[in-house]
Amino acid sequence: MTPPAPILRFHAIGQWSPDQLAVEQTPSTQRSTPEVDQAIERAWQHATARPGVQLFDGPMCRLESWHATPDRLKLTLSRTTYKTFLGTNLTHPELADRFGPQILANPVGVSPALLTADNFLMMGRRNASVAYYPNRIHPFAGALDPDDANPFTAVRRELREELGFADDDVAEIHLTGIAEDLAIRQPELIFLARSNRTRHQVEAALDRTEHHATWSTPATPEAIEAALRSGESFTPVATASILLYARLAFGEPFFARHAALFTGPDRAR
Repeated sequence: MTPPAPILRFHAIGQWSPDQLAVEQTPSTQRSTPEVDQAIERAWQHATARPGVQLFDGPMCRLESWHATPDRLKLTLSRTTYKTFLGTNLTHPELADRFGPQILANPVGVSPALLTADNFLMMGRRNASVAYYPNRIHPFAGALDPDDANPFTAVRRELREELGFADDDVAEIHLTGIAEDLAIRQPELIFLARSNRTRHQVEAALDRTEHHATWSTPATPEAIEAALRSGESFTPVATASILLYARLAFGEPFFARHAALFTGPDRAR
């Protein structure tokens, strides 16, 4: 039996607090060609012509590089746009095979695994109208905005917008890794956010703009293992969030055993 194709690659794994993260801005090294520019324009015109889909070509942060040690994570960022993201990573990631990876927008996503006060791991069930991964299970996530002070600020913003969280609804946040969704080749910062709210309180506060419902599972080894093997429609980033939570909660052997199901033998530690 042929093993399933890998969906994830982990570029950095750890447990970094806000004061262990450094962010540096730099000019973009993103390149383009006339053919890439044309592909971006065609993809944008096609996407904006879809009924009921509203897109905004806003600024985003491109991940240029990172350097990770157990005590420090440094991110080097530049600027890109949503239109470039849609036209490269989202719809034509294969352009990188022809023109090199520097043509990709590679905006930084931020995705927290949300742990509730009553020990449930929670995510959202995405609506059918979202631009990518509709009807899939995904964290209450977003993209890093150039106006954000740092990625931890972006996570708190997403939890506020999608779940109505105030600052004191979040007990603590740690950055647990950098993962790449191999389908769209996008880097994602993965977090663990511990909430003072219960599962029912989170469910009741859900903003249904992006998610029509929530998904949850008890945060126990047995339940997490069952979820990872269930065939549920998790996005690659959702899977990464669950795996990195499990690493902190249940240890490296549990993580390594289950990560191999989604990353293959080379998980790029």
